[in-house]
Amino acid sequence: MSEIDKSKVSAAFDRAAGDYDAIAQFQHQVCERLAATLPTMENDREPARILDGGCGTGYGASLLRRQWPDALVIGCDLAPEMARKTLARGIASVCGDLERLPFADASFDLAWSSLALQWCKPALAYAELQRVLAPGGILLFSTLGPNTLHELESAFGSIDAHRRVLPFAAATEVETALATAGFERIKIEAIPWITRHHDFKTLLATIRGIGANQIGGNRRRSMMGKTAWQAAQARYEALRDDAGLLPATYEVVFGFAIKPK
Repeated sequence: MSEIDKSKVSAAFDRAAGDYDAIAQFQHQVCERLAATLPTMENDREPARILDGGCGTGYGASLLRRQWPDALVIGCDLAPEMARKTLARGIASVCGDLERLPFADASFDLAWSSLALQWCKPALAYAELQRVLAPGGILLFSTLGPNTLHELESAFGSIDAHRRVLPFAAATEVETALATAGFERIKIEAIPWITRHHDFKTLLATIRGIGANQIGGNRRRSMMGKTAWQAAQARYEALRDDAGLLPATYEVVFGFAIKPK
């Protein structure tokens, strides 16, 4: 996948932190679906130490704490403002990169990450998550696949050669990275998740408002002309469904893996 400028990602999510929870319905729904798998986790004991990697405002961490109120839940996020939002929920949090986690080996019984790993290189991030898990520890995560926002990419695609969406890692690449990192009993499921919006401006504002507007190395650096912008919008408008709403498809990849004992 294209190189990601982590400083820009951090800055984008810092800016988004204040309004994030008000517009992050999709992110919260994915968190809730991931959390719904927690009671059926294949583990012989409840986790005592839990990492929420890429914790955002702490929504997922709060679900984890509700599930296991006696566990120590620690959030970690690349964006300092997001880590502070998690701390404001009364959940311990630190600023850190999933590719270079600021924790000792075997620090956690469960590592959770919802919609954060797409900003990372799979080989680095999954190896780090394996490192900080104790033997027998569980990794549970969601991330995004390459079909994410394909409508947006298609609408702008014939206008110029600049990508609007990162070429996220495919489910097969994620599975390979997990196996290479030393995980076993790997389970991967990729599903299309469609959000619907009243207008094109609102759709784009939602993507930008949650900080998810970072793309790869061929990002457009100049303003798009009015005619080109209107042409892209017209292509997207043609996608309205029977209810008159504009779809935005996310390929959500859910994953489960265990660190060998």
